Amino acid sequence: MKKSMMFPVFMGMILFFTLGLIFGGSAFGAGKAINFAYLGKPNPHKAAYTTGVVNFAHLMEKGSGGRLKVKIFPSGTLGKEVDILQALRSNAIQMTSASMVTLSRIFPPAQVMMAPYVFKNDAVAWEVVDGPYGQRLLDAFTEKTNIKALAIVDSGFLAITNNKRPIQKPEDFKNIKFRAMGSLQASMFKALGASAVPIPWPETYTSLQTGVVDGQTNAAFVVSVFKMYEVQKYISLANSQFGYQIWLCNKTWYDGLSSADKGILRDAVKAGRMSTRSMALLREQESLTQLAKDGMKINALTGEEVSALQKLAGPVCLEWLKKQMEPIWVDDMIKAVADAEKKLGY
Repeated sequence: MKKSMMFPVFMGMILFFTLGLIFGGSAFGAGKAINFAYLGKPNPHKAAYTTGVVNFAHLMEKGSGGRLKVKIFPSGTLGKEVDILQALRSNAIQMTSASMVTLSRIFPPAQVMMAPYVFKNDAVAWEVVDGPYGQRLLDAFTEKTNIKALAIVDSGFLAITNNKRPIQKPEDFKNIKFRAMGSLQASMFKALGASAVPIPWPETYTSLQTGVVDGQTNAAFVVSVFKMYEVQKYISLANSQFGYQIWLCNKTWYDGLSSADKGILRDAVKAGRMSTRSMALLREQESLTQLAKDGMKINALTGEEVSALQKLAGPVCLEWLKKQMEPIWVDDMIKAVADAEKKLGY
């Protein structure tokens, strides 16, 4: 009994001291280095989320005259997202960019804006993300989790890939098994007539390669960067879900910053967020061109075809979301979307 109880304690001590060695002692306090760990690929010219992180790091150092330096740990160097979040809570690292699936486990409304077909286009999504509703989501996350939520960092609409056939209408989903990034996506695919299996991201490529699943959904640049064209034949631009992550930092570390440093952080975060968005748009265009050269067959859905999918998946997924969180989060999002559309003249 004593041995079994001591083992997790012992392993925790090893992790703590290992992080301390990696970070040169900054694991034991705020330190001079700001350690930023996440799962994205390291090349900022190909991976949009990394573009944002690199630009953030540059502006932190520039804005502080070199006093505030950021160490970047991409590609899951420090473990899975759950491991990184634990390191963030203990201040072993100070910042991360985390997916809505992982964050929804500790704060269910984190995934609300991934509701299928809720946004007409990028412009409407940006109005909601950048507006009062998005800020309210960040504030509520911070209050609930005691982890400081800094920004919603978006990467555009997800495309749907598979090995069976081009997807344009509901019938095309029949007999296709998709990798689902959590229960929300599983609900979407099932509403469209497909089946779905929740599979962790690191296992996705192998699952597609071995036929465990036939398809998945992600931004086009993700399909390109992670070489999913090697194991997928078709990519459909269905505008089903708006992709985003949330940038987080250790709240105790944040609260300990001076007012001036908080201002530098705020401006650097904004630059990182906006450059991620811009790079995601550029990479979507570049990636689709490259994916076609790599042999993938690309098709874009018309407005009518998207509407047919929305009628099946939209209401079902909104009802599912209402069961996962206080329904007001869903209702207020729908109102925020309507206000955005009115403001933009739709």
